[in-house]
Amino acid sequence: MNLSVFISPVATFSLVAITLIMAGCESTPKQPTEVRKPQPTKQQETVVAVTQTAEALINEARNSWQTERDEIKRDDYLLDAAEIALAQGNRLQAQQLLFALKKSSLTDQQTQRLNLYIVESYLHDPKADEATLLTLLSPLAEDENIRQRQLEAQKALYEKQQQWLAAANTLVTLNRQTPAATKQVWTWVKKTDSQQRQQAESQYPNLEPYLALYNIAQTAGLDSQRFSQEIETFKHVYRGHPLVATLPDDIQARLALPASAPDDILVLLPLSGKLGDTGRTIKAGMLAAYYDKLAKNPQLHPTTLTFFDTVNKDTDALVDAISGYQWVVGPLLKENVDAITPYVPATTTLLALNRSDTNQDTQTLSPLLPVSNLVSDDTTATVLPEATLPTVSLARPKPHAFFALAPEDEARQLAQYIFHQGFASPIVVAAQSSINQRMKSAFEAQWQSLNASRDHNDKVKLVSVDFTDSNSLKTGITEALGVAQSRDRIRQIEYMQNEKLYNVPRNRRDVDGIIVFASPAQTELLNPMVEASLSPFNGKTVPVFATSRSIAYDDTKNQWRDLQNVRFLDMPWMMPENQWADFQATVKALWPRRNTQMSRLFAFGVDAYNLLPDVAVLMTLSQTQIEALTGALRIDKQGNIVRTLPQAVIQNQSVRPLTSSLQSQTNTTAYSGR
Repeated sequence: MNLSVFISPVATFSLVAITLIMAGCESTPKQPTEVRKPQPTKQQETVVAVTQTAEALINEARNSWQTERDEIKRDDYLLDAAEIALAQGNRLQAQQLLFALKKSSLTDQQTQRLNLYIVESYLHDPKADEATLLTLLSPLAEDENIRQRQLEAQKALYEKQQQWLAAANTLVTLNRQTPAATKQVWTWVKKTDSQQRQQAESQYPNLEPYLALYNIAQTAGLDSQRFSQEIETFKHVYRGHPLVATLPDDIQARLALPASAPDDILVLLPLSGKLGDTGRTIKAGMLAAYYDKLAKNPQLHPTTLTFFDTVNKDTDALVDAISGYQWVVGPLLKENVDAITPYVPATTTLLALNRSDTNQDTQTLSPLLPVSNLVSDDTTATVLPEATLPTVSLARPKPHAFFALAPEDEARQLAQYIFHQGFASPIVVAAQSSINQRMKSAFEAQWQSLNASRDHNDKVKLVSVDFTDSNSLKTGITEALGVAQSRDRIRQIEYMQNEKLYNVPRNRRDVDGIIVFASPAQTELLNPMVEASLSPFNGKTVPVFATSRSIAYDDTKNQWRDLQNVRFLDMPWMMPENQWADFQATVKALWPRRNTQMSRLFAFGVDAYNLLPDVAVLMTLSQTQIEALTGALRIDKQGNIVRTLPQAVIQNQSVRPLTSSLQSQTNTTAYSGR
């Protein structure tokens, strides 16, 4: 690192004066026979007690050099002065001393001290290169004090870089056995993805207990009996470890959760009026899931499922309807969710079918009371619960979750993918409709949040194109790709030469991706326009990315041909050869003409029914998620259910799922659009 870049010309001490100390006094000539001393051993090095001011130590360094000509002693004084300057918060003075010392011949131990102080002086400087600072902290010193400070600096740098596992491993290496340190390591481990944790198993063996506990929570968290058994095994295997002595709060909370299942469910849906088809489709999905569970578990005790039509019902009517129920699904409309959420008891498990502006209090701690069996006078259906265990009193978040097929979630997921794949010049194309503009805004907000972490020179500015019809779409695409400018240049050359040129307009070569927020019909128009605007001389295809809102599986004449090479997100339920093949075959036999939108709503209903018993667990253990019809489902801190969708690409008039990335073409199966 070039330290001089950060040193101001105005300072408490003159850098020139300090450098003169290092060079020695010109009035004291060297002896002709003097030769350079060999590097002394560690035992010969002088460590001066830091009990004076930085100014006094600099004077000591000057006097020592003038009288004894002891380079090691002089440098020790100056290192001590730099250490005092850092301790007093005089970062600039410390940096000047360190800059001067870099020109001296230091012993290995002095070099380690110098590098440590350099790191500490630049640790909170936003201009400093964290990767370069990290290199100065290796190898770790044998001196325990220096070693501990090196590790502290490493931990801080790793945390700034969001290298959570490296930060966690460093904290463990510091050998702090406090509950606070254990809690911090656990928090960092939970922030990582599966690939990072898998690599950490061999890279950071000190984190093995934390990774093992995470794996238990992730794989067994939804099964109370299995979870308890595996935690007991974990305690035996890692007995004596601080993680066993103080289990994390979320693990303890999960152990205390009662193994209960819904016995009487109220479902709030619009079953009549203009949203009647929507409500009835969701209801069909819930009933299908409930009968499917009944068929698989015919010996379980039956329960009741009550449907309540929310059309033309005010807040009082809705609140009265949920009175006495401990398990509630719905309502569907956002205004109804906002209206009833404040009145839902803390003892009631609520799975609202939309987001709420009032759900910020879902983390309020309240006791969980036993669930009682209630009988409804409304039309019911029989459901079989799992065996219940005695409930216990436990302080935990309200079991109120909010499940929505929010298009903004897909836009945010797409932004994360595009960003982490390293796209440098994407173009965002959005139709001028409310829902598509909302998706565009969500994408841009997520992109800006991610882009903020990049260095200034690496930031990527999005190019946006909004359109209202096919003409404005064509104009916007050609301008964004630079094709219009290319054509203008061709016309100018033709005019100047007064003859016809044989030419092909060229697009901008830096464009590497196009993100589309439009209806299926609009996307079918856009994709051929993009292909027609790309120059054949570039030798590459610019990928087009879309969400499920741009894809319809209803057969049309040229549907899949016009969407060739479009990559998109969608529910697992809509993907070919999914894991619910038998269930899907039954559903298609019962509803052979159900369109794409209704198929997604049906899957929504299936997941709502199956998800309800696990709401409390998902809110307690952030590691757990459910592989469901509508996506991989987990619950965030606000109680919102977050969906992660798989990816697919349209090739040869077929939908081909992509396993790990949108670029991967291996191990795929085809769904014919004909």
